[in-house]
Amino acid sequence: MPAGAAVRDRVTAMSPGEQLCRACGLCCDGTLFHHVKLGAGDDPRALRANGMNLLASRARPPIRRLPQPCAALCADRSCRIYARRPTQCRTFECRVFQDLTAGRITAQAAMLLVRRARRWADRARQLLRRLGGGDEHRPLSERFLRARRRAESGEADATARETCADLSLVMHRLHLLAHEKFHTRPGTPES
Repeated sequence: MPAGAAVRDRVTAMSPGEQLCRACGLCCDGTLFHHVKLGAGDDPRALRANGMNLLASRARPPIRRLPQPCAALCADRSCRIYARRPTQCRTFECRVFQDLTAGRITAQAAMLLVRRARRWADRARQLLRRLGGGDEHRPLSERFLRARRRAESGEADATARETCADLSLVMHRLHLLAHEKFHTRPGTPES
């Protein structure tokens, strides 16, 4: 069997929800979240052994978390530690996923939402690079806040301030979409 056929067979064997997750990655790439909190059953040593950077709070006992974007996220949006991923990663379902699996939206509508969110996130990253915000290892909203602070400090030229204004609008639209369609709300039937 040709390699392309094998990949196609694996993709068609996935549920629509799995296909959606593989096309998305917004919960792993720093767009939707800043970090993943580790649960009691998660093994910090095993995660570190797999190249994951862990942060720990100063609280007793410390709260451990994985910063986003996740070091295990591959370019094709697959997870290189999928079988050993943290509990929060295993149990999280965004609202788009929930709506798709519950039949409230079609796979096509779900993919359109993912593509729209990815376009806004990609546009924000382009603007951040133009502003010199190349710290791609940080969550998108943190990078945006740093860029905005620099622009508001008075040190930025007119072009940078205009680019930052464009970035603010893009981030606003992305946040609205994320809160309306991707984030879950405690206490609602969907969550």
